[in-house]
Amino acid sequence: HRIAIDIPLGVNAADGSVSTTVFKAEKTVSLSYHKAGLLSYPAADYVGEIILDGLGIDRRAVEERFEFRYSLTDEEFARAALPKRAKNSNKGSFGKLLLITGSDEYRGAAHLALEAALRGGVGLAHQACSSELCAELRMKLPEAIYHSLPADSAETHNELCALSDVCAATVVGSGSGVSRELLLLTEALIARHGSPILLDADALNSIARYSSAELLRSARRAVVLTPHPLEFSRLSGLPVEYIQSHRIECAENFAKEFGVILLLKGASTVITDGRYTYINGSGSSALAKGGSGDVLAGLCGALLATSSDSLRVTALAAYLHGSAGDRLSERLSDYGVTPSDLPRAVCEIICGLIKNKENKNGQE
Repeated sequence: HRIAIDIPLGVNAADGSVSTTVFKAEKTVSLSYHKAGLLSYPAADYVGEIILDGLGIDRRAVEERFEFRYSLTDEEFARAALPKRAKNSNKGSFGKLLLITGSDEYRGAAHLALEAALRGGVGLAHQACSSELCAELRMKLPEAIYHSLPADSAETHNELCALSDVCAATVVGSGSGVSRELLLLTEALIARHGSPILLDADALNSIARYSSAELLRSARRAVVLTPHPLEFSRLSGLPVEYIQSHRIECAENFAKEFGVILLLKGASTVITDGRYTYINGSGSSALAKGGSGDVLAGLCGALLATSSDSLRVTALAAYLHGSAGDRLSERLSDYGVTPSDLPRAVCEIICGLIKNKENKNGQE
């Protein structure tokens, strides 16, 4: 066996990058705690099975003396991060979410994001899209409140900004189509004081095509970005190859520079605000299909609407999304999972977390 102690030679334990002479281990005995770089690609291809040896040192004692900036999202994290739901509650207790998603060309994105939001526990979901798409969605998901967008762009922007003002979170861009109009809407929304806004897919592509990331500096509210590597390349100007070989470093630098929360999709998804970083411990190639990101956007929007800790619940959304794919893969294989399968599977994962938490509390 090729075994590495703590870190394989040539692996950067901080950012997951590797040298040209990296040692490829079959097993790595990580000492004291998980290093972020070992969990991120490309390093993850070289560490093999990770075995944690705490060396008999109490983790709490270590955390009291040293500042930890990285966490692995796992089942223990998810149980603690899942927003609490009091029995004495109502729909107003769990936030209002505005989704400005989908288009007549990309209808599926709205279907996937809206169902994921509803399955993610939001109290009220407001869906804004064309009248034709609203009618289609209403037949499938009658629980949402629908807003048919008027033809005049100025009137549309005013209506959506006013609606966003009274919602606990807003999701923009999934399947919306790249356009200058979407850029102007995004610009108007982030410039207003208010609740968190999640920019996905075409909102990011519209910024990259018609403006630049500098636009993000004008934000007066918490902004969450959910790009895949190519979208992040367009936004940051960095080559995809460099991003993929320095995922943690690129994500942290961008988030810190522009004051955003960045969820960089891909294997071992990175979620960071530039100061604290989560590395996602769930997911597989089962998620590598068009539409998976729309599910993630809707789920993340629902969680943002029900929590004040935007970074933590963004990381939670990534974990739940990946875990849903993992669970489905056991029955359908990585080949057979479709994004439409994910929202209900997320519910199953959440149900399991709640039951495990109750059992754990009962044992204590």
